[in-house]
Amino acid sequence: MLRFFFFLLMIVCIAFAGVIYLTEFRPQAEVVREVNPDALKIVSVTEGAKAQQEALAKKRVVDSLSGSACIDFSIKPADAARAQAAFAEMQLGSRLSSRNVEEFTRFGVAIAAQADKRAADMLLANLKKAGVKDISVLPDKTISLGVFSSEDAAKRYLAELESKAGALLKGAAITPRNPQSRETVFTVKEPDINLIARLTVMQRDFEASSLKAVTCAITPSPAASATPAATAKGL
Repeated sequence: MLRFFFFLLMIVCIAFAGVIYLTEFRPQAEVVREVNPDALKIVSVTEGAKAQQEALAKKRVVDSLSGSACIDFSIKPADAARAQAAFAEMQLGSRLSSRNVEEFTRFGVAIAAQADKRAADMLLANLKKAGVKDISVLPDKTISLGVFSSEDAAKRYLAELESKAGALLKGAAITPRNPQSRETVFTVKEPDINLIARLTVMQRDFEASSLKAVTCAITPSPAASATPAATAKGL
């Protein structure tokens, strides 16, 4: 009997020890802690004074453009596709038009094409005798006198040549070459104050963009394009 109570007490003690062990040494739920919270900073917050200045600047732009018949929104050519998508969302229809503004980076000085190769070669030889250098006959029988990076430089050179061989330079002219797209211009007709404000905000998404009031292009009406004869007949 005593042996029974001894084993029973031993089982109770073992069970009690197990409960204590599990309570003391059971892994605690992992606590998520902030990593270096002192290093956290708030970014992209505009100071009150700066935000007020930006708002006033936008208001001045909107006020200056208010009532404009047409507005040009000019951007870099590389941004044309993105701007086109932005304007498409506005659904302006026929009130929106666009164009590319080009500039020329080369200007050629040449004498008009000669009657045949013999005439071109003879003129070339006479020009060289007069002291004109770096010239050549092109396949179309024009006489190339040089290519320049600016129109002013081309004009100065042509004036210099005229002082040497003016009589031989008949038909000489400056021709712009190598056109490059300088900017893409979107023109909005009859913009209201809300649209002007939207365009002003849109400027922030396009570097080096500009907004300005312009005179709308005049589209001839059918009556205005009628010929005098037709008008007389109608009368």
